[in-house]
Amino acid sequence: MFGRYLTGFLRLTFAALVSFPSFLGAIDLKPEEVRGKGTQSPVTILQNRYFLKTFRPELGIAYGTITNEAYTNTHLMTFRGGLFFTEWLGVEVQSISAKVTDSDDYKSLKRLRYRKYDDPSIEVHPDPEVNKIKKILDFTGVVAPFYGKLNFADWLIIYSDLYLTAGVSKVDTDQGNLTALTYGAGQRFYWQKSLSFRVDFKSRMYTEKTNANQDHRKVAYSVDFGLSYFLF
Repeated sequence: MFGRYLTGFLRLTFAALVSFPSFLGAIDLKPEEVRGKGTQSPVTILQNRYFLKTFRPELGIAYGTITNEAYTNTHLMTFRGGLFFTEWLGVEVQSISAKVTDSDDYKSLKRLRYRKYDDPSIEVHPDPEVNKIKKILDFTGVVAPFYGKLNFADWLIIYSDLYLTAGVSKVDTDQGNLTALTYGAGQRFYWQKSLSFRVDFKSRMYTEKTNANQDHRKVAYSVDFGLSYFLF
C-alpha cells in the first residue's frame, strides 16, 4: 500500500517538474509594466552638488609667473572677481600687476658690452627683443562642465571643478597698451563650501613690434596659484 502511494507521489512530482518550466516560459512580462508606459524614459545622472556657486559673487587673489620669457623674470600678482549664472557658466575679470627683473641670460648679454677684444674693430652690441609686460586686465567667460570628487588614499575626499576660459585682455607693455586674445584652463579644489584653491593656465596672444619695426605675433603663457571665496 505504502509503495503505491510513494510511486504515485513520485510520478506527480516528476510531471510537475517537467511542466513547470514551460509554464514559466509562457509568462511574458510586458515592457510597459517594467519600464513605464511612456515611449521615452531617459536615464539621468543625479548631481548632488555639495558646493554651489550660482549667483554667488567670487573674489580672489593669485600669484604666478609668465613661463616663456627668455630675457625677463615676470611675476604676476592677480586680483579677480567673478559671477556664475549657472553651475557651469559664468564671467570673470582679473587685474594683474607684473614685477619684472632681468633674467640671467639677459645679464650675461649685457656683460658682453664691456668685454675687451684684441682687435679694436670688434664691437659687440647685444640687443635682444624685449617688450616687458607691466599690467594685464582680463575679461573672460568661464565654462565649468566637469564637477566631481577625488579620493585621496581613502583618507580625504576633495571636490573639484575643471573649467575652460576665453576672452580678451588689455596688456600694458613697454610698447603701450596692446589688445590680446586670451584662453586657458584651470582646476578648482573646494574647501568648506565657500573657499577654494585654484590653479590656472592661460595664454595671451597679441601683436608687438620688433626692433626692426615689424609686426610680431607674441604668445605669453602664464600659470598662477590662488585662493577664491564665494560670498553669501
